[in-house]
Amino acid sequence: MSIPVPVPDADSAPYLAALRRHELVLQHCSSCDRVRFPPMPACPWCGGATAEWRAVSGRGRVYSWVGVQRALTPDFEADVPYTIATVDLVDGARAFGRLDGPEPRMPGGEVVATFVDHPEWTELRFVPAADAP
Repeated sequence: MSIPVPVPDADSAPYLAALRRHELVLQHCSSCDRVRFPPMPACPWCGGATAEWRAVSGRGRVYSWVGVQRALTPDFEADVPYTIATVDLVDGARAFGRLDGPEPRMPGGEVVATFVDHPEWTELRFVPAADAP
């Protein structure tokens, strides 16, 4: 089995295309300049309907995480155990992705974005900053 492939829509297509280039981009509201993630059609703070995509560093700190010990679907059985982290990016948004490496012992650990290529898409992951290339 293979893991599900994300299906791009009007909001997520630029984000997914950037991941394919190993670049992390986030929407910055054209009205209030707040950064948002995940991609969405309007700003949740001011309601502005336009945004600019900007590259960000991918650096941040672990806000929270969950250690997955049992696969929710057969597609992920070979990956167990793994960790999904919520990361406060230094560039102003909170993102989520798999955390490679040991499960954190407490919030606040520094991480950096990394990219894992699959045949049809690229996945955003995070690694401890000390392990980053």
